[in-house]
Amino acid sequence: MNRSDQAYGDLIRMDLSGEGGQETLRRIPLGTPVSAGGIDESTLRDLLFESPGALPVGSIDASYANPVPVCRELSTPAGYVDAMYVNTLGRLVLAEFKLWRNPQARREVIGQILDYAKEFAAWSYEDLQREVSRSLGRKGNVLYELVRSGAPDLDEADFVDNVSRHLARGEFLLLIIGDGIREGVENIVDFVQRHSGLHFTLALVEAALYRDTASHIIVQPRCLARTEVVSRQVFGEGQARPEPEEADEPPTELERENARFWTAVLRDYAFADVAVEVPDVTKGAQLDVSVPNSGFGGWGLWFTGYIYRRNGDVHCYLASRKGIDIAERIFAGLVAELDGLRADLGDDLQHWETDAGRPRIGFRRETRLPFPPEGDGTGEFDEAVAWMRDRLDRLVSTLYPKLQRLLRPGA
Repeated sequence: MNRSDQAYGDLIRMDLSGEGGQETLRRIPLGTPVSAGGIDESTLRDLLFESPGALPVGSIDASYANPVPVCRELSTPAGYVDAMYVNTLGRLVLAEFKLWRNPQARREVIGQILDYAKEFAAWSYEDLQREVSRSLGRKGNVLYELVRSGAPDLDEADFVDNVSRHLARGEFLLLIIGDGIREGVENIVDFVQRHSGLHFTLALVEAALYRDTASHIIVQPRCLARTEVVSRQVFGEGQARPEPEEADEPPTELERENARFWTAVLRDYAFADVAVEVPDVTKGAQLDVSVPNSGFGGWGLWFTGYIYRRNGDVHCYLASRKGIDIAERIFAGLVAELDGLRADLGDDLQHWETDAGRPRIGFRRETRLPFPPEGDGTGEFDEAVAWMRDRLDRLVSTLYPKLQRLLRPGA
């Protein structure tokens, strides 16, 4: 997490003629109600929606610079986003405005904006455009038209493709904007960075309020804390796992055993479908491969190799995230044609659900856990490795190209 110095210097009004002298403006205390001279959240939202140049977006991430205001109160299944912006690169900015009243309110707004981001990651461009049109009461490609009004040479197809790609990857700038930030919030930001599954940047922006005159307030937005963009996230069983931050901690015995197995599986490994990138060795129980364009940042559908210690099995399967319409629809179609898939993947191909009701298509093998030590003479470890190498390639290389065809627009 990057931080800037949180201390503001005094804001001074100076008369350059020398006649009026100078005056230090008084900062309005955090959370001051309107009745006591403060402003409310909707006023702050409207001010910074109409004046997006006042937001320190470029200093947070230059790729989101020059945002164009799109709409306020955009409807999503998780609620209404206070404000949404987009720039000519198709980069989306979601903003929530909150005057800090108590720690609970801070935790709630962070959880809320993460819920919004997850909903956006499940949307196609058409979904987003539909909700924008509904919010603004306008027809046509409104999102593109709003941006093109300030950039006449903007190519519509390129813009739509860029927005679609960022939606599919879960790449957003999330802004939480308030009149102050207090101890404890940065710890929440660190937690969000470690445990989120989308490729977003989250920034906390303080809009310091100063009393100028009886009828004038000066608003000074400034970024106080932000997460770093994580270039790759690993998912499994519906949860994201932290990666590099814990890499320096000594591995546990279980993690060493996991790493030993996955190292053997991935030694000189390559998928028959060369379009699929081989994942890195992990010390976790799961080895995951995302399916681009499947929603939720590419994790609406994903492949997993799994050491299932509860039953003493190793699994290899395709999974579908609940609540992602396109992923659920495609997965259901594969289940319906399971007999046909067995002709390509083998008679041991199965469909099952976990105890939590999560659907799976793939393979399961009983094995001996914990894995026996090297040189024990049973061959169980080598057989489990060989099985995983074969089934993982068979499943991924057969289904990956099929999934990409089904995920194409209009398919």
